[in-house]
Amino acid sequence: MNKLTREWSVLPPVFRLTTAALLVLGAFSSQGEARNPNTDWFQHAGYGVFVHYLEDLQNAPNQLHSLGRRTTWDACVREFDTSSFAEAMAQAGAGYVIFTMHQRTRFLIAPNATFDRLTGYKPGEACATRDLVEDLYETLHRHHIPLMLYWTGDGPRADPRAAAALGWKNPVPTEYVRKWASVVREYGERYGDKVAGWWVDGCYRFIGYDEEKLGILAAALKAGNDKRIIAFNPGVEDKVQPYSRFEDYTCGEQNQFFDQPAGRWIGGEQWHILSFLGSGQSHIGAAWAMPGVKYSKQELVDYIFAVNQAGGVVSIDVMLYRDGGLDRSQLEALKALRPGLAASRSETPVPPGNLAFRKPARLLSLDASHELEVNGGVHFARLGVDGRPETTALAGGEWPWTYEVDLLQPHAVHRLRLTFARDGYPTQLRLALSADRRTWQTVASADKLEGQPYTCEFAPVTAQYVRVSALKPNGPNQPGTQMAIAELEVYE
Repeated sequence: MNKLTREWSVLPPVFRLTTAALLVLGAFSSQGEARNPNTDWFQHAGYGVFVHYLEDLQNAPNQLHSLGRRTTWDACVREFDTSSFAEAMAQAGAGYVIFTMHQRTRFLIAPNATFDRLTGYKPGEACATRDLVEDLYETLHRHHIPLMLYWTGDGPRADPRAAAALGWKNPVPTEYVRKWASVVREYGERYGDKVAGWWVDGCYRFIGYDEEKLGILAAALKAGNDKRIIAFNPGVEDKVQPYSRFEDYTCGEQNQFFDQPAGRWIGGEQWHILSFLGSGQSHIGAAWAMPGVKYSKQELVDYIFAVNQAGGVVSIDVMLYRDGGLDRSQLEALKALRPGLAASRSETPVPPGNLAFRKPARLLSLDASHELEVNGGVHFARLGVDGRPETTALAGGEWPWTYEVDLLQPHAVHRLRLTFARDGYPTQLRLALSADRRTWQTVASADKLEGQPYTCEFAPVTAQYVRVSALKPNGPNQPGTQMAIAELEVYE
C-alpha cells in the first residue's frame, strides 16, 4: 500500500496435508501455473494476518502505533516483542503472517550488507542491527505459523541518499531494479525456507514495471528457496486479477472484502485477496494499519468461509503497536474466526439452482456510477441473496437505485425472480444482464407493479452480472415507497 496507490515452513496441524492429498492437487510449476503445489500450504491456511511495521508508524509520536515514543530506528526495532506478537497471532488463528520489511524509506528491519555497501550507510543507520526477521521466524515457528514478508519494487525512493545511490527514476530503470534485487537476494539466501513467501508492493506499470523487470526481481525473491511464493502488486483494481507470469498467487489488494473467487485458480495463480479490518483514514492510504473493526465477526466469518470454500485465501490487515501488540478490538474479531469457520457449513443454494445465492452484491445509484450507503444500517446488500426472505437489501440516500449481483462466472441465464419487502417495492423496474460489466442487455421491464414477486423468462443470455433498477418510485409519497430486495433468484 504505497502512497502512489493510497501508496515451506511448518504448518499448523489443522492445515497439514497427507502425501496422497498433495499428489491429487496436481503437477508442479514454479511459474504459478494452475495446480502449483507450492501454494498448497497457503490455500489450506485459509486466512492470515498482514501488519505494517514502519519507521513512520511505530517510531512516529504523532501516530497511535508508536505509543508516543521516538528513538532511533535501530532502538525501535530492538524494542519489538516478538514473543507477545507471536502469541497474538496464535490467538488470532493466523494461518500465516505477512510482515513489512520497509516501505519507501531507508529503514529496514534486518541487517543487509548489500544495502549498506550500495548506499554508504553504516549498520544501524538504515538497516537495523537486530535481525527482526530471524526473531519473528523463531517465535512464530513455535506456534507453527509460517512467516511471509512484504517488499517493494520501488524501494527506498523517498530517501534522497539511497534513491540516488541505487539510481531511482520514474520510469524505473532496469539497473535500479537489478541493484534493489541484489538487496533482497541477500535476505532470501540468508533466510532460506524460514521465509515462505513475499508480497511485493510498488511494482506498478505506471512507474515502468514490465515482465523483464518483474523477472529480475522474482529471481532474487526466490533466492535460497525456490518454493517461496510471490505476488506483485499492480495497484488496486476493480477485481482480484493475475498480474505477472512470475507470480504464484494474486496480490489481491482491495479496499474492501467483497470480491469472491469462482475457483481456486485465476489466470493460473492461486486466488488471494488482501484488505484492511480497520476504519478511518491512514496517512499511508485508505484504512491500512488503522484501528477499529469495519466488519462484524459474523460478516468476516461468512466472507472468509465463502472464499475458502471456493479455494481462495484471505489476508487481513490490522493495526500493530510499537511493542508488538495488536488493537484489542481487532484481536477479538480475529479470535472469533477459527471457531466460526469450524462451525460453518456449506449450504446448497436457496432455492435449489439459484445462481445468485450468497454471491457478491452491491447497492448502486440508478445509473450505477457510484455505490450507495445502506439504508438504516440493517439492509445490507448481501441480504438480498442470502436465501432468507425476511431480510432485505435497501439503499439509502437516493430514491431510485440499482441492485447488482456478480455471479462470479458467466452463465446462460434465462429466468429471473424477484421478491420484494412488504413495505417497499418498485412500481417500475428494469432488469439487465452483462458478461463483462461494461455492455448491458435489458431482458425485462415492468410498470405498475404492486409489490407481488416478479418473474420473467427470456431467451438465454450469457451473463455474469445482473442488475435490478428501480425507476419508480423516484421520490416520496408514491406507491411502493422505495424498492427493497428480499430475494433475487437467477436461473439457467
